[in-house]
Amino acid sequence: MKKYAWLSNFNALSSRNYLFLWIGMVLMMTSFQMQMIAQGYLVYNLTSSAKNLSFVSAASGLPMLVFSLIGGAVADKVDRRKLIQTIQILATILTLFIAISLLMDILHWTFLLWVGLFQGLLWSFNGPARQALIPYTVDRKYLSNAVALMSLGMTAPTLIGPAIAGILYSLIGPEGVYFFVSVLTSTAVIFTSMIRVDPISKENSQIHVLSDIKDGLNYLWDTKLIRNLMIVGLCFLMLSAPFHTLLPVIVVDVFKKKSETLGVLVSLMGIGALLGTFIVAFLKEGNRGLVFLIAALIGGIGVFTLSIIGNNGFVYLIIILIGLGNSCVWSLLQVLSMTNADDKYRGRIMSIFMMTFGLTPLIIIPIGFLVDIFEVQMILSIVGLISIAFAIFALSTQKLIRNIP
Repeated sequence: MKKYAWLSNFNALSSRNYLFLWIGMVLMMTSFQMQMIAQGYLVYNLTSSAKNLSFVSAASGLPMLVFSLIGGAVADKVDRRKLIQTIQILATILTLFIAISLLMDILHWTFLLWVGLFQGLLWSFNGPARQALIPYTVDRKYLSNAVALMSLGMTAPTLIGPAIAGILYSLIGPEGVYFFVSVLTSTAVIFTSMIRVDPISKENSQIHVLSDIKDGLNYLWDTKLIRNLMIVGLCFLMLSAPFHTLLPVIVVDVFKKKSETLGVLVSLMGIGALLGTFIVAFLKEGNRGLVFLIAALIGGIGVFTLSIIGNNGFVYLIIILIGLGNSCVWSLLQVLSMTNADDKYRGRIMSIFMMTFGLTPLIIIPIGFLVDIFEVQMILSIVGLISIAFAIFALSTQKLIRNIP
């Protein structure tokens, strides 16, 4: 039996409800990753402007800044399954709109901007609802494993999604990518509909948005461990955002390549991310806090190194390293904060995590302007150095995080 002991790392998937939730999430994340590739390359082809690319990339983040806390408060009070299913249906409608606009040759780059805003609104409610639903789909003893596997499932699509999108984009154009994405989101609706969990009692379902948000923020502030984790993790994730946004600029302007190369590079980053989430999913209690901080340092070193080595064979290795570091931070932030949070605050804690995507425009938009003026390598080298300095500072000062088992 020992030779099959590694299968215990997937125990949470033995739960039927959790499995359906997990599959639906994988389908949605795959569709999201495919859209990011098609959207980034499409916008830059239409406008040849890093500034416009940054606007579209940041569009989905702005609603998360405004609505994530509301989404967390709602997720802790309503039927999460129905909420997730509604979001998946609306996401399908949005992707079909873009596909049809491309087919009719009426697409303007601002269409992608507006769709991004609506998608950001949907994700503001989707993330907290999904995270709050996990404890009700799996046995309590598998909760930590379930959170880690959910993170793994969210990362795995970064490996296959971009590659599929890059190939489809070159073969059948961006409209083909968006029609394929619509099929994925429609299938996610079917799997979510098969989840069966007990409804929230009427006693606990009364929504008082402002007081619920205040209660959640007070809980976060009073819980020092989760508070410090969030501050460090969210700051690093914001610093890593410019690299992901500017990758199409690097491919077109620096490497002089096309959409297939962009798909390959993002897939390589996905390989690193997949390795990172496997590490987190299989990581036993012991030094998870220290691994979290070291991963932040690795990600910063990767971005800085890529900015100075130019287009050579080492690029592919560095891309994998960046994916590994970013993924470990992203996954461990969820695992450590979610497993240490009280169940009734889980949606609201996740909503604060989702706000990261709303805060990233504060960095992405100004950097988009700077890239139109200066070389992209110079901008990324500065961002990389800041990330390295921040990680070293956190390693030296955050003893509470370092000592998380």
